Amino acid sequence: MTTKPKRRMSDADRTAYEKAKGIAASTNLAERRRLAEDHLTPPEILFFLAEDDNSEIREAVAANTATPRHADQFLAKDESEDVRSIVARKVAALAPDLSSERRESIRKLTVEVLETLALDHVDRVRAVLADAVKDLPDAPPEMISRVIEVLARDTTISVSGPILEHSPLLADELLVEIIRNEPVAGAIAAISRRQAVSETVSDAVISAEDDAAIAELLGNRSAQIREETLDDLIENATERRVLHRPLVTRPKLLGRHALSLARFVGYALVAELGKRTDLGAEASAQLARELERRLEENPELAGGEQDGDAVLTGRERAKHMYESGTLTESVVLEAVSEGKRPFVLAALELVSGLSEEAVHSLASSVNPKAIVALVWKSGYGMDFALQMQLRLANIPPDKALKPTEDGLFPLSEDQLSWQIELVTEEEEEDDKG
Repeated sequence: MTTKPKRRMSDADRTAYEKAKGIAASTNLAERRRLAEDHLTPPEILFFLAEDDNSEIREAVAANTATPRHADQFLAKDESEDVRSIVARKVAALAPDLSSERRESIRKLTVEVLETLALDHVDRVRAVLADAVKDLPDAPPEMISRVIEVLARDTTISVSGPILEHSPLLADELLVEIIRNEPVAGAIAAISRRQAVSETVSDAVISAEDDAAIAELLGNRSAQIREETLDDLIENATERRVLHRPLVTRPKLLGRHALSLARFVGYALVAELGKRTDLGAEASAQLARELERRLEENPELAGGEQDGDAVLTGRERAKHMYESGTLTESVVLEAVSEGKRPFVLAALELVSGLSEEAVHSLASSVNPKAIVALVWKSGYGMDFALQMQLRLANIPPDKALKPTEDGLFPLSEDQLSWQIELVTEEEEEDDKG
């Protein structure tokens, strides 16, 4: 095999090369930056600039797609988080072409760079990489095992979450393994939101008994759930109120599922079941009879979820319970799960000390922060706030604010107070007007 002789450098090229060397070694920051950004800068010069003392120069080299992969490998261990994050975005963007990359050395180096970044000690760098590779439709096997799967197992949800929710490169076997190994909070919910969740993965999600994740799964129209799995879930959902509405609104329900649910969910949810057109005539008739039976036992239910007189009924009931000391958080949470808006708003008004107008303004907002602030002002917990967002405010699950890993509010007290002040200050201005 003959070695192809290297092309001899012309006098003009040599002059340009020597000039670039001089700039790279100079103290002129602006010129060094321009050199680092230039795609025509010789690879050796870019490698030299990758060791520049100034992080701005190294960032420019990291962003340059002409930078040789060996230099990227060096920069992936740079002391600057920003430099490493830039390398992560750039090299990840090259990943779709890796499977067709014929140069083994380049393919190997690229995977090594990504693997280094997937193991970075700073969460933000790993999160940048995860966001950059989460939608890759294809990748070499070694990249899947050494990068994608490593990120999927990460113990920081901002890293693992995007991969678990979006990456089509994760096998069901891996997803089931992650679910069974009690992953970081939010990981199972992320898996539940995946496109086309298989029956096997759905079984694992439900077996984990993570109700927030199960609620996400039930709301995922593309998730496949076995009929017998749904039977078991409904049978064990009587006291798990967070699951009542997701079960009732599940896109695919059989008549027997609806009738089982009607035995324990609230009146409003039975009414929702009764409006469905996919349950069959017999099931629909039985649901209608169940609604009639409940109305006979409690006539107030007839207007319980409507406006007008029902608001008074809800307010009077809330006031009576408040004065008797029985208006507990669990009672109000049950009303949230059953969609009893007038009662819930009246209860929040009483316990928060806010005006009726302020409570209605906050509760009617499409801003999750406003809903969470109202619940905080009422002295209730973040789990209550999550259900308030999902059940009464109809905020999509992916937009709702979630509790922290400790189950606390994700906003500071100053942020929460500010949301309340926005509404109360508007009231004061209206009064002055």
